[in-house]
This record gives sequence, structure tokens and C-alpha cells, in this order.
Amino acid sequence: MDINSNSYQGYEGWKQWAKATFGSWSAVDAAYFSAELRRAGIESCKNLRIYEIGFGNGAFAGYLCAMGGQYFGSELNGVLVERATEFGLNVFEGGIKQALETAEPKSFDAVVALDVLEHLDIADIKSFMLDAAELLRPGGVVLARVPSGDSPFGRAIFHGDITHRTALGSSAVRQLASQTGFEVTDIGPPRFPILGLGLVRAIRRGSIRLAQTIIARFINLVFHDGQPRVITANLVFVLKKPVQ
Repeated sequence: MDINSNSYQGYEGWKQWAKATFGSWSAVDAAYFSAELRRAGIESCKNLRIYEIGFGNGAFAGYLCAMGGQYFGSELNGVLVERATEFGLNVFEGGIKQALETAEPKSFDAVVALDVLEHLDIADIKSFMLDAAELLRPGGVVLARVPSGDSPFGRAIFHGDITHRTALGSSAVRQLASQTGFEVTDIGPPRFPILGLGLVRAIRRGSIRLAQTIIARFINLVFHDGQPRVITANLVFVLKKPVQ
């Protein structure tokens, strides 16, 4: 991925990532991050070494640091790296290959890629996964979120950004995992926490989740012979590095 490409000109401005809000996160963000980490088998972030590629405006980074995690991150966007450095994060400009040059192999508990892999072509995604395996300790995990290639509802996200290159469906994720030595522990819709965010929000979110479940089951039954597909706009997957 070439951040110097004209496609990325003014990217942080287009995303409305303001310097003043770098590293900030809301109660909704916290509930979401916590739920996704639990999905990956992480009940507590304290003292865990977690590397994030493509940290954007730093919401996950800020959350992880507040929860006591040891955060490491990288970005190809120098403006965002400067903001993260001023925020006090341990970050560098580059990608996962640069992380391999500076970090001890097999020393990380998790590699996180939220809304990143869709910016890469298949060869680069496969390379990323192989490099992640080098960074991770045995039993470590990759946690990633991408536009769902299974879903017609993922098209708005995927085609809404001219820097996107690859749409991954659940079957493609399994194929990539098999080629890079990972075990697939979960592929599904993003977590959508209901409790702990107030009564009104809980009612609204509960209604949304119910509607999504009904629609997904209908689409999978009618169009996919009942086979499970991720019909939400995004899908999240967790891959585990084998212990042996």
C-alpha cells in the first residue's frame, strides 16, 4: 500500500480525524472493543503486548492504554504517526515488516487490524498474515475487521473509499488462514453490545440486533441454502497461531 498515492491525499481530513480528538474513545467504543477482545479470548488487556497496524485516529490505542495494555502501533500516514507520538504512544511509520525489524519475534499476544486489510491486495494480505505469525507468541491471535464480502450491505463501505482494493468473504478468510498456518476461531458480524449503555440505547440496539438476525437468516436460507454467511456490512475474524 502506497500512502503517497494520490488516492490517499488528504485522507485524514476526509475521514474527519482531528488532532484534538486523537486517542479519544467513548463508552460505546469501550464496550465494542472489550467485546471484540473477549471474542478473541482476551478477558483483560493488562500487561498484554498488542500490536495494531493502521491505528487511524487512535481510538483503540487510547482504550488499550487506559486498560493497562502494552500498545505498539504503526501507520503509513506520517501525520497520524506524529499525532500518536505526541499522544505518548509507542508507534512508528511503516507496516508490519518494519515491526519485525524492531520487535522481538514471537513476543506479542495479539495483532489487531481494524478496517485495514481491505486496503491491500491479496498478496499483501497473505504477506501480512505470515508476518503476523512471526510476531505472535504460540497461541497469539489476529483480530481483524473488514467490509463483509459475503454481504450486499458491505458494498457501501467497500466502494465508499477509493483506496479499498480487496473484499474478503468468510470463505476467503478460511482459505487465507489455511495457507498461512492459522486456526480460524471465529468469523462473524461485529459485536454489538446492548447492556451497560443505558436503557434507551439498549432498547434500540436490541431491536436492531433482532432485525439483523431475522434478515440474515432469511438471506442465508434463500440465497445460500442455509449456509452461514456474514450479512452485516462488516465482518470480524479471529485467527489463532497454533500452540504446536
